[in-house]
Order: sequence, then structure tokens, then C-alpha cells
Amino acid sequence: MLYAQGNVARPPAMLTRAILLAGQSGDRVVGAQAQVLFGHVEHGSGNRAAALEHFAQGLEAFRSLDTLWGTGSALSGTAGVRLAMGDTAEAERLLYEATTMLRESGPWFLTPVLCYRGVAAANRGEADLAIGLMKESLGYIRELHDRFSFVHALLPLAAGAMLKGDDEWAARVLGASAAVSSSSGARVAIAVVQDLKDRTERAVRERLGPERWERAYLEGGGCSIDSLLDDIDAALVSS
Repeated sequence: MLYAQGNVARPPAMLTRAILLAGQSGDRVVGAQAQVLFGHVEHGSGNRAAALEHFAQGLEAFRSLDTLWGTGSALSGTAGVRLAMGDTAEAERLLYEATTMLRESGPWFLTPVLCYRGVAAANRGEADLAIGLMKESLGYIRELHDRFSFVHALLPLAAGAMLKGDDEWAARVLGASAAVSSSSGARVAIAVVQDLKDRTERAVRERLGPERWERAYLEGGGCSIDSLLDDIDAALVSS
């Protein structure tokens, strides 16, 4: 829960103890789960080497347990670090492998993979792909009522809108993300996602100017998932 709120300072001590207790009790699933979460926390702290080590340990443990959801989650986390390091080809290979596994595990596990894939697509300038991936993600998020994933998914969507030249739509999407973040406490802890958001916001603010930005951004606070999906459909049809 601390990680979901963007707090990466307190969890390491808790996770270190969790791994110790899991080892003492022989609970291999909890131990593997703690390693993967530790990887996310280290990634959020900017410690990429440590993040990769924790993800590798979690991946090895989940593979030995033949647990698809855990293996896919560890692969997804590893891909996020590789994406942040600029190793896009390896990141996308890992995301493809993770997607193949996680489709059998349910939508909860797919939304982080889709977010990373959306970031990679936006970074390559592939607006329609980023938007299409976030359309899939929003469908799952509506089913799950997952506000944490909602805050994240809107950032590649905003980048896609900006790339298509629709700055007012991008501003509304960013406003929607900020509104849900404010009401739920969900925060973005991963730099590669936050960096995309910051770049998108700077560009959109500059092009719209203060008044148009403020109007569109505040309007986004009232957006629903259904209205966002309608906007996505209209954008993809016009492509």
C-alpha cells in the first residue's frame, strides 16, 4: 500500500523482514512475492541494479513453483527496468513473454504490462498503438475498479493524444489522472512512467497556453472511463 502511494522509503525494511520470515516459515510464494515487490520499490528509488537482482530472485522462485502469475509479474517488472535503461528491444521481448503468461492469469496482472508497452509505444512515436493498448487496459480497469492502474494508464494515453496533435484531449486525460490520484492517494513511483507524464505535460502546456491548459485540465477531472473510451474510439476511427 505504501508503494501504491508513491512511498519507496519505508518498504525496504518491511520487505527485508518479510523475506526473512517467509524463509523461516517455508512460505516460498510469499518470499517470491516479496522479492518482486522489492524490485518495484528499488526501481522506484532509482536503484536499477538492485531492482534487477530482486526481480531475478523472484523470477527464479516463481518459475520453480510453476506459478504463471508470479513469473509474468517478475518478467514485467524486469521489463520496466530495462525500458528505463533504454534497452527497449529487451524490454519488449520480456513484455511479450509476460503477456503470454498473464493472459491466463486474469486482467489484474495485465495492466502493468500494458502500461509499460504503452510507454514504449509513445516513446517511439506510435500514437495509435499507445492509445489502443490503453483502450485494452481501461477495459480491464473498469471491470476491476482499479484506481492505481487507472492513474498509470492515462499517462501513455495522454502521450498518444499529444502525438496525434490533440493537446486539449491530452490535457483532459492528464487532468483525469490527477483527479483520481488526488481522491485515491495512488501515485506513480516509476521514473520511466513519470518521465513520460512530465514530457507530455510540458509540451501540452506550452502549446495550449495557460488559459486553454487550465480549462481542459480541470475539465478532465470529470471524465469517466466510459467517456475516455468514447474519445479513444473516435480518435482511432479518425486515424
